[in-house]
Amino acid sequence: MNKDKALESVNEIKELMEKSSKFISLSGMTAVMAGAYSLVGAYVASRFMSSEASPKELITVASLVLLASVVTACVLSWYKSKKTGQKLFSRLTYRTAWNFSLPLLIGGLFCIALLLHGNYGLISSVMLLFYGLSLVNVSKFTYSNVAWLGYAFLCLGVTDCFFEGHALMFWTIGFGGFHILYGILFYLQYERSR
Repeated sequence: MNKDKALESVNEIKELMEKSSKFISLSGMTAVMAGAYSLVGAYVASRFMSSEASPKELITVASLVLLASVVTACVLSWYKSKKTGQKLFSRLTYRTAWNFSLPLLIGGLFCIALLLHGNYGLISSVMLLFYGLSLVNVSKFTYSNVAWLGYAFLCLGVTDCFFEGHALMFWTIGFGGFHILYGILFYLQYERSR
């Protein structure tokens, strides 16, 4: 067996092991689309805020952004899983979803509690922080660089805590800007050559 064939065999084994132990059906386009939805949502929210919108209207906008992002993530993950030959629904998928969703669920409940008590000032910080924790938590089941996106959200969330009155700006930077930047970098690193 020559050196090139041996190296090719090792690379194939490595790729098979990664497919079986990591959720690799993520797509850079998912992050870009989530970022685009967030930018649109932030624009709509800013228009509502200039006309003194109720919290209910802002919650509706945020919920629509979340729903559009989740649906897009599911559709693009399904498409990529078919393309890569990885089963979309497996024990690994459920573990990945659970580890991502648990911090989001707790953060969402915390946001609801803040809303019910009229404490609106820290809601964007809580969203950024718990989303960052979700990304760091899920990174062990998918691409490890997802953790860096999580760290960026955590830093932004902590910073947001100290700047009252700029919640929409920080939310837009995180959910809009960070997602788009990460999606482009993800595409360049993992998807462009395939």
